[in-house]
Formats: sequence, C-alpha cells, structure tokens
Amino acid sequence: MRAVVAVVAAGLLVACGSDEGSGITQLAKQPGALAADSLSAKLIPSDDLPPEGTRSLFDHLIAANGQIPYPFPKLVELIRKHDPDAGAPLTVLIPQGRSLLKGLADDARPRVLAAADFQAAATPASLGLSPRGQLFLGFVENAAEVEVLSYNEAAGRYEFQLIQNYCAGCIPKLVYAKRAICTACHQGAVPIFPQRPWNETNGAPATSAAIRTARGNEQAYLDVPLANALSAPERYDQLTDVGGFIPATQRLWIDACGLSADCRRTMLKLALRWLENPAGFDGQSADAAKLRALQAAGWPKDGINVAESDLANRDPIEEGRGIKGWWRRLGTRQPQPGDGAKTNEDLEAFDRLPRLKAAFDPLSRRPPKRVLAASDLDGVYGLAALFSDADRQLLETAAGFDAAKLLSAADGIDEAFFAPAVYSRVKTMNALLAALGSPPLNYCCLDTAELSPPVASGEPPVVLADGSPLTPYEKYCFACHRGNPSKKLNFMSGPDEAAVLANVKAKDTIREALDWSRYQGTDKANKLMPPADSVQHARLQAALAQNPKLLDQMRAVVPGLFDF
Repeated sequence: MRAVVAVVAAGLLVACGSDEGSGITQLAKQPGALAADSLSAKLIPSDDLPPEGTRSLFDHLIAANGQIPYPFPKLVELIRKHDPDAGAPLTVLIPQGRSLLKGLADDARPRVLAAADFQAAATPASLGLSPRGQLFLGFVENAAEVEVLSYNEAAGRYEFQLIQNYCAGCIPKLVYAKRAICTACHQGAVPIFPQRPWNETNGAPATSAAIRTARGNEQAYLDVPLANALSAPERYDQLTDVGGFIPATQRLWIDACGLSADCRRTMLKLALRWLENPAGFDGQSADAAKLRALQAAGWPKDGINVAESDLANRDPIEEGRGIKGWWRRLGTRQPQPGDGAKTNEDLEAFDRLPRLKAAFDPLSRRPPKRVLAASDLDGVYGLAALFSDADRQLLETAAGFDAAKLLSAADGIDEAFFAPAVYSRVKTMNALLAALGSPPLNYCCLDTAELSPPVASGEPPVVLADGSPLTPYEKYCFACHRGNPSKKLNFMSGPDEAAVLANVKAKDTIREALDWSRYQGTDKANKLMPPADSVQHARLQAALAQNPKLLDQMRAVVPGLFDF
C-alpha cells in the first residue's frame, strides 16, 4: 500500500510541477531587468506609451490607411500591400499555446500569428520600408483582440499594442498595452517563439489534424491554411531571432560605446565593411582592434545581454497521452472552454488556469541567450543587419561602387551624430547619403506631426447619455474617427460626451460626407461616409430602411453654413 501511495504521490508531483514560480499578476509589478542607471535605459524608457515624438511602425501604417481593417484577413492584407513582391505575410496557427489569451484559443478557433517578412526598395524620394523582424500580430477570435508587437524606429524599442473590441459590428480601439504585463513573457522586450520542431503550431501534423477535426473541414481559417509546411514556423522562429537582436544592438550602440563618438563611428565603419563584403570581413583588422579597445574602456561590468527569444518546444497533444498524461489529468484541474483571461489585463483569471511546467512557461525567468563581452563585435553585425538590401544598393550607387569612398563618408559625418542616442537606420542612411553628396530621402514612418496622441490601455470609453445626438455617430462613425492614429481622421476624440460633441460640431465636412442623396452616383460618391465597403456602411443602410430621416438627423448635429 505504501508503495502505491508513493507512486501516486510521485505521479501527482509530476502532474503538479506546473505551479512553479510567480504568476503574471505578481511579475507584472516587478521592475525591469535592465539597470535603471544604464545610459540605454535613460535613452530608451520603459513607459507604456512611446516617447514623445515617436510612434510604432504599426501606428504609421494604420494612420496612412485611414482605419483599422476588419476582418483579420484584411489587416493581414494591409501588410501585404506594402510588400513589393505582393507576398502574403507569414502566418501560423497555434490552438493550444502559451499566450495570455490561451484560454480562449482552441482547435476550432486557434490563435493566428502573422509576421511581416519583406524589405521594400527605395524610390527617388524615399527610403523603402523594412519591417522584416519588426512587425508581428497575434489574433484570438474568441477574445476579439489583436496583439501587436511593432518596432519604433525613433525610440529604438518594440511597442506592445492591442486592438481591442475587434469584432463584427464593433468599434475597434488601438491602444498601447501595459508594458510590464507584456514583458513578463516577452523578457527583454523582444518577440518570442518556440524552438524546433514547433509542435504547438499547425506545422506539426498532429496539431493540424486536430484543427481539421475540430473545424470539420479543410477550409482555411481566416485565410490561413489549416496545415502548414514546417518551413513556416521555422521562418517565424528566424524572424523572432532577427527581431530579438535589435534591442541588444541598441545597447551595444549606446552602452558599449558610452560617451565615445569615436567608438560609434568605428562601429558604423566596420558595419559598412561587413555590409559591402560579409565573406571578406576581417574581424582582426586594425579598426576591429580599435573598436574592441574603445568598447573595453567603458564596457558595462555585467556585460550586455542578448535576450532569449526562444521558448522550449512544447507538445500539448503528447502531454495528454500515455500514463504521464493520465497522471497530469488526475492531479491538475482541467480548464473549461472560455476559462482564463478574457483580455490582456485580466491577470488574475489567467493565474487561475493550471500552470505549465517551469521549463515550458514563458513566465519563468530565462537566462540570456548570450552575455556579450568587450571583445565581441556583435554591434557591428547588429548594425549591418538593420540595413536592407535596398539600402546597401543605394549606398553603393551613391559612392560610385567605391568601398573606400563609402568609408570616407562615415568619417565625414559630423561628430554630433555620434553622440549617445538611439540608433536609427533612417537617420544613418541620410547622414551617409549627405556625406556622399546625395539629397536626403523621406521615410513613411518617422514623422508624428499628423498623428493623434497615443492612447493607453485602460482609458475608459466615452459614455453617452440616453438620447444623445452622438448615438448614431457611435454606431457608424466612431470606429474610424475615434482613436484613429491619424490626427486628421481622429476628429471624434475627446474624454467625455461634451468634448466629442464639440469636435463633431466643429467638423463641417461631416454634413457633406453624410449627404448621400446629393452625391450618390456622382464623381464625389467616394467622399461619402462611412466607406461603401465597410461594416458600418452596411449597418447604416439597414438602419435607414427603418428610419429614412436618420442621415438628416445626423447632419443636423453639425451646424450648417447658414444656421442662425
């Protein structure tokens, strides 16, 4: 009998080994791992909202588009439209994952991941977009929420964002998430993904088969095939590794060189050498020795960490099989459909879910992938990786395909450029082009003058009184014109009903945009709102069948030219 009890106890210990460590509720309250007194921590803050004058790449793309596309395939299509090869973004399905919203994903409605994987060519007027490893989306349909991990070029950091209320007929809201919650798993503020062989994804035959069985067919889910070649999660893994090194590159540029402009100039020159001829790069050259010496003069005493972007591979299907699976089910409360967090701030509900084993839990503190020393030249490789192929071609052309001339251009950049600051690919390109005698180029995604203020998660929605004249605007217009990253389109903003109403009344073009009877069938029909292909337009048409005067009532809210 004792032997049986011992076996049962041992089995329960294995099954309950998932309760190790702190839950996300406590982890989200802990300070970040980066020393607050480091130069990079002062230049790259860890606030929830982006530093003033900077925004995420995703914000810029949505502002340029004018609205948040719905449904999710249209959001993915927005990324594809920027790819010069018109290639679809990389997509992967994960039904039994480890995200904060894992309780709402299942085999029938798995979590969908998408990532940009392209570099666009420059035009005569502007640099090309280069979002490879810098833009990731995660969507759980049952949660009506899209998680966005998007690089902020001007701030030198990834931004964590959410599209809340992302569902049919809803009013989506783009906000910045609570950073401490996100970095409990995204340690080092980097993208993360499992390691080979990626059993959680639909690249694994057993996982894709479970999805097909649950959905009852083989049709794509949200335009994502139910079965993927293993190359899809492999490439996704590579993109997270590429993106995961960017924060380390920023630390190398800032902290490894400290106050030394000469150090940063030397690092850039070596990056240009590597960019020009990776195979012929000499890590033992005089400039390489010089950089090592300059780095050693001010290298952080604890080294510079490269955050671990890889999670241990987990096989949820295999976990349920055999005697170990039986023990686990016996000793662990099995979650019911819909258990767990309903949003990315529902932390206590997430903590009530059965915990994973520490080895698989993204909340477990992970040691760094590497700890860099002053003798390492990884800053050189990191900078070189931030140049796109189009950037390289542009620089080679401007230098007349003379490598020595390009290096001389780096020497010709004003010393102030190399003062301690966030590294920017765009600013570096324009500094080099100017030194080569070429005009500076624009870039789509740096200037924030035409963007509305960023919104933090948790800000309460505006509450309208019964019978408010804004009620139809809430139903048919707020989705595009309240919380829009574009300043010119965000004209229904405001903290309360009175402020929103004042903004609506001040926008006289609303009267024209709602004058359907006057402009439908004319060359100005494309100016009518809501857009003809939107959910809001279809809903408004249906409402007009019940109340033909609805548009007149909405237009009456906005004073006309001759109202007295």
